Amino acid sequence: MTKTERWLSLLAFLLAHRYPVTREEILSQVDDYRADWTSGDETRRESARRKFERDKRELRELGVVLETAAVEPEHAEQPVEGYRLRPEDFYLPYLEVQVGGRRLPRPYDLPSVRLEPAELAVLRRAAERVARLAGTPLAGAAQAVVRKLAFDVPELARAAPEQTLLEPTPPEFARHFAVVKRGLEERRAVRCRYYAIGRDREEERVIEPYGLMLTWGHWYCVAHSRERRALRVFRLDRLRDAELVAGAAGAFAVPRTFTIAAYLNRAPWELSDDPPVTARVRIAFPQSRWVVAEGLGKVTTPVTDDGGAELEFAVRVPDAFVRWLLPFGAQAEVLEPPALQRRLARARAALRRLYR
Repeated sequence: MTKTERWLSLLAFLLAHRYPVTREEILSQVDDYRADWTSGDETRRESARRKFERDKRELRELGVVLETAAVEPEHAEQPVEGYRLRPEDFYLPYLEVQVGGRRLPRPYDLPSVRLEPAELAVLRRAAERVARLAGTPLAGAAQAVVRKLAFDVPELARAAPEQTLLEPTPPEFARHFAVVKRGLEERRAVRCRYYAIGRDREEERVIEPYGLMLTWGHWYCVAHSRERRALRVFRLDRLRDAELVAGAAGAFAVPRTFTIAAYLNRAPWELSDDPPVTARVRIAFPQSRWVVAEGLGKVTTPVTDDGGAELEFAVRVPDAFVRWLLPFGAQAEVLEPPALQRRLARARAALRRLYR
């Protein structure tokens, strides 16, 4: 373990405690001290003590406010010195904005700076313009401002017009979109070839478009699949050779109970009416910060040993959930169910084979 890794482990340990902790607690629980401290070898124990004292001094020289306070441990007859790191002395205030009638979560109840959405938009545009002034001292500071905005207020970054679509659509997308839109408006079925990513093949489909929506940077169509005799969600950039079904065979009616609003604000792995499976996942810091800020999943353990979090997800489309987890790499670990663990392991193996 490098010194930096040891420092981060020490800081994370102290931030996770609201009360002062003794030196013995630190040495017995923080990585890189623990091995020497629990070895039973007095020489190694003394080495751990010296290492901690050196780290403590160097961190304070860097400006980290390590407070000392008296602690009365159960095994001692008199108070001993304890150490505490207050979050408000370590973190900058969080930027806070009212988004959709709710306030963003703030870890550790840190102080915040309140701004209106319009003010944040102006701040971002100004910071981006200054960040383009290459070779000036302000450029680096402005880039840091943009990173902080994206970290503290991910909704703002997601709302930027140039980031609405995350990737370019294929050239034929506009024609397929027009066909599906016309089918929706005229209540006419659409015949197409659809790439089923879970089975890795194209299949013939006849769908009855009930509604369209743009979510997670992609256009989706909620439609009744005549082959499956059930509602399905189709991603439009996976359609090929879309055409309207002519005559009476193409006519259909949308049930009165259907509403596209029921599918909005869902993650891709929730875009189905199949019964959900509860998935428990550990996500390491800093990716965990983004996932929690996005409101994805339900936090069950806010802080783990690596500073991350454990979350539960209601998964209706396992393939979509696995594809979402893939870019996290080793930072994401599926704890349960075992079937999802195996599915993710197979996807990772296939990805490694592809890049080899």
